[in-house]
Amino acid sequence: MREVHSIFNHTLAPITPGPSSSNTCGPARIALFANRIFGGIPQKAVIEYSSTGSFPTTLFGMKSDYSFVNGLLGKDQNAPDYKQCYACAKEAGLEVSFRAVDDLTIGGYEAARLRLSGGGRNMVIVGESLGGGSFLMHSIDGIPIESHGAYYEVFVLLDTDAAPVRAAVEAAAESLLPQGSQTVWTADGGRAILQIKLAAAPEPALEKTLAAQDHVCFVRTVEPVVPEVIAPAAVPPFDTAAGLIAWCEDNHGTPAQAAVAYETAVSGWTEAQVYAYAQELLAIMKTGIEAGTQTDFSFPGILDQKGPAVQRYMREGHLPALGFLDEAIPAALGVMEYSNASGKIVCVPTGGSSGIVPGLLIPAARSMDKTEKELADALLCAGLIGVILMIEGNNFSGGMTGCQAEIGCGTAMAAAGLAALCGGTAKQVCDAACMGLQTTYGLVCDPVCGFVQVPCLARNMTAVSSAATCAKAVLAGFDVLVPLDEMIGPFIEGGRTIMTTLGIGKSGCCTTPTARRLKEARAAGEQQG
Repeated sequence: MREVHSIFNHTLAPITPGPSSSNTCGPARIALFANRIFGGIPQKAVIEYSSTGSFPTTLFGMKSDYSFVNGLLGKDQNAPDYKQCYACAKEAGLEVSFRAVDDLTIGGYEAARLRLSGGGRNMVIVGESLGGGSFLMHSIDGIPIESHGAYYEVFVLLDTDAAPVRAAVEAAAESLLPQGSQTVWTADGGRAILQIKLAAAPEPALEKTLAAQDHVCFVRTVEPVVPEVIAPAAVPPFDTAAGLIAWCEDNHGTPAQAAVAYETAVSGWTEAQVYAYAQELLAIMKTGIEAGTQTDFSFPGILDQKGPAVQRYMREGHLPALGFLDEAIPAALGVMEYSNASGKIVCVPTGGSSGIVPGLLIPAARSMDKTEKELADALLCAGLIGVILMIEGNNFSGGMTGCQAEIGCGTAMAAAGLAALCGGTAKQVCDAACMGLQTTYGLVCDPVCGFVQVPCLARNMTAVSSAATCAKAVLAGFDVLVPLDEMIGPFIEGGRTIMTTLGIGKSGCCTTPTARRLKEARAAGEQQG
C-alpha cells in the first residue's frame, strides 16, 4: 500500500506531550509497536541507537527515554502517567537500559534497535523515527518489514520459508480478509513473516485461524496509531500547489473548501467529522497558549519560563505597538514552553515548531473578529499546505533536513493559514507559503544541550512575525516569482545537504562557548548525581 498523506495524520499531527514530535512521539510509537509484537511488557529491554545519530544528543533532553519506556509498557505518548514512566516500569517488572552502538546502520539519524526479553522469549526489533511523529519499522528478528502504523496490521511469523507452508497460511487467511487488504511476505534466515494490512479491524477469527496453522510461531495484531486509516484505493483530488490552484478555479472554491475536499477524499470522513476534529485540535492549541502565557510552571533544561512575563510586557505597551503580533509572539513562546513542560500540544508540523501556527492564527482571528469556523478553515489550509510540502520523503525531520524542515515548513504553513484567514485566493495562499520557505532556507538543527529550547523558542517567536509578513506582503501584491511547487524540491535538497555536511548538534548555537560550558556543567552534574 502506498502511503497517502493527510492533514490530520501528518501535518496537524500528532497530539503529544512535548517537547519534540520526532523525539517524543516517534519513539513512543516505535516502542508501542514493539510491545504489541512481543506480546506484552518484556522483563528486560535494551534500547540501542547509533553513536553518530541524534539520540546521543537528544535522548534525555527531549524525553525520548520517557517515550521508549511508556511504549514498552503498552502506553501511547498521551498516557496520563507519562512522566511517571520509570516508576510504572519498576512496578511492572520492566528493566530498561540505553546505549549507543556503532553497528546500527539501518535507517537514519533517529533509528533504534530494541532488544527485548522475558518469559523465555527474546526478540530484536528495529524502527526509525522519521520526523513529525512518523515512524518506520524496519525488521523483526532480522526479517525485514515495513510498517508506518497507518493501518490495522496482522503479523504472522513462521519458522520456515517453505513455499507450501506459506501457501497454506495464505489460503487459511484468504476467506477472512476484506477486499482491498494487502498481504506481503518477507523472509530471512529460513524464517518468514506474513504482513497483512487492512483498512479496518480484522475479523476476530483471523488471528485464531492463523495461529492454528502448522509452523506458525505467533500471530500479532497491531492497531493503527493515526486518527485516520486511509483506504488503500484513496485518491486525493490533487497533491501539488498547482493542483490546489486548479481545483479552486475549476470548482469556484476557496482554499478551505479545497482542504476539506482533500481530507474527505483520502480519509472517507465527512465534512462534519473534519470540522469537528479541527475544533478538537484548536481547543488543545488554545489550552497550550493559555497555560503557557497565564500560568506559572517549570520545565527541565537550560531556560526558565518567560511566556507570562513577555505577554505582560507587550500588553503594557512599553514598546511601539506591533498590532496582533503583541499577542502572537508570547502565544508562540507560551506553547513552546508548555511543550517543554511536557504539556499536550498539536505538532504543526513538529513539536519543535508547534508554537508558530497556533501562535499566529488564533490571535489573528481574535483581532479580526473571525468566527470559529473561519479559524478552523485557516487551520485546515495551513495543514493542506503541509501535505503539499511532503514530497521527496520530507517528514519534517530536523535531524534529516535541518531546522528549516520544522521552523521553515511551520512558517510556510502559518503564512498560508493567515492568507486564507484574510480571504486570500489559492494562489496567494501558495505564494505566502513559498515566501515562508524562501525566508527560512538554510536553518541548521543546533539545539543547545539537546533541549528544544535554544534556539527553538526564539525561532518560533520570530517565525510568527515572518509568517505574518509573508501573508500580508503577498496579499498586498508582492510577487514571490517562484511557484511553491518549484521551491519545495530545492528546499528539501538543501536541507539534506546542510545536515549531511554539518550534522545535528555539531554547528551553530550548540558550538558556542556558552553552549559548551553548559553541556560540560550538565555532564559533570549527572556524573556526581
